[in-house]
Amino acid sequence: MKKILSVFLCLVLTLACVAPSFATEPEEYPTVYVIGAHKNDIYNAQGEKVYPLSADLGAIIKETLGPCLEDLAKGMVTGDYTSYAEEFNASWSPIFKDLILDKNGEVTNGSYTRFYTQTDHLEGKTSDFGVWDCRFWYDWRESPIKTAHELKAHIDDVLAKTGKDKVQLIGRCYGANVIAAYLELYKEHAKTYISDISYYSSSIMGVDFMSALFSGQVTIENEAFGNFLEFYIDERNAIGDETCAGLVTALVEILKQARMLGVTGDALTSFVGLFKDDLFPLLIRNTFGGWLSYWAMVTPELYEQARDYIFNTDEVRAEYAGFIEKADDYYYNVQVNAIDTMREMKEAGINFYIFVKYNFPEFPLYEGATVQSDADTSVFRQSFGATAADYGEVFSDEYLASVSEENLKYISPDRIIDASTCMFPETTWFVKDLHHNYFAPVEKPSVEIMRYDMTVDSEKYPQYMVNVDNASLAPLEVSEEDLNKKDDNFLTAITNFIKAFFNLIVKLIKGEDVEFTFDLNAFT
Repeated sequence: MKKILSVFLCLVLTLACVAPSFATEPEEYPTVYVIGAHKNDIYNAQGEKVYPLSADLGAIIKETLGPCLEDLAKGMVTGDYTSYAEEFNASWSPIFKDLILDKNGEVTNGSYTRFYTQTDHLEGKTSDFGVWDCRFWYDWRESPIKTAHELKAHIDDVLAKTGKDKVQLIGRCYGANVIAAYLELYKEHAKTYISDISYYSSSIMGVDFMSALFSGQVTIENEAFGNFLEFYIDERNAIGDETCAGLVTALVEILKQARMLGVTGDALTSFVGLFKDDLFPLLIRNTFGGWLSYWAMVTPELYEQARDYIFNTDEVRAEYAGFIEKADDYYYNVQVNAIDTMREMKEAGINFYIFVKYNFPEFPLYEGATVQSDADTSVFRQSFGATAADYGEVFSDEYLASVSEENLKYISPDRIIDASTCMFPETTWFVKDLHHNYFAPVEKPSVEIMRYDMTVDSEKYPQYMVNVDNASLAPLEVSEEDLNKKDDNFLTAITNFIKAFFNLIVKLIKGEDVEFTFDLNAFT
């Protein structure tokens, strides 16, 4: 009996050792890549490109500055800013006339997108699917609900052309909103035909600075304002001359430490407050608020307030009834259900892989804009709940001590992110120093991660990575020196300013050129 048992055990061990060599690769599914907003050029009925905007914005500002300032001055005397709002709107809304949707939320003036979805090249293709093979192009101005119907048809077409029984989905930024609408409208279809879903910098839960504009809640705070200025001057070279940039950066730091930027921010907030209720609703309706996609990216906390603020009278609400109905449809039937729907899909076997980008300051336009972001969307919203230290800060010792031992593994090496609080901590990755506008480094890794059902325990793709030249990813490694918070105090700021000032003097004495140039492209 023992001999028989020994032989049996040997056979089992032998098979266990040999089995991997016979293991088959997991099924390779086509990847339907849903692009984000603004990634499809817009042409008017005459075939002229109208987006990206080609208007000479500088010339428009110069041409309209005088009349606008005159009306603004009158408003400051009379308290009536209606003329100022109308003059400002008259200067800018024509740029968007072939771009925005009509008052029913439909494409107007015969405008159209440059790229359209094609699948003929997929006929008979059964393997080696590239991330762009099945890309889904659409008119990003329209309602996500309408686009979701088109996405479902595209998925069916890809399945028919390739003979596959499932596809993977990738949603880039606003593309995630489109997928969220598809999941809500076609739950059973998704459960049958979707294997995995990846979201890159998702805007499903909204974009805070845009929500502040739409709801009229613009606030400019000291710390957020300072973070924004320092980053774009120092890191993104908004000021061309290095010496001038150093001097301005040091001056900004002094003002921030002295809370003077807060005073400036309060003054700007108060100044904008004089005319925003006359200007914002009119201007936003006739520019980027004329896109249903932007309404889909208002945070759920502020949507109703924003809608009532922009469509601010009974007459306007009646005029835009069709547009409002479409915006409401997404909010009430998709966005507020999105989290529960994701959990339902997860229970049905669809894995979600979330990619979050960070280490950029937010636009300083709302209260609490000191948060970590990818320059557009906060870490909290991208990740569906991760905790992050404020931009430029790290977690305190007290915070780290409060984290349970089992959750310490979710703390980033740079002590900025705590992934334990996000919705899917085992399948949520964070990429440092990758701006919202750049996605290439995460595309191939995400496809591999989905195919092999990887988690953040993967050696190849750990939970925390860093962007390398906008081309690849590397594991995030941080030295102890990097973890020491920089010495931010008024004396240090003064010292840095004096050094920068003397550097400028030395340069001038040597007869070297000092040219102060300001590049607006640094902010894009």
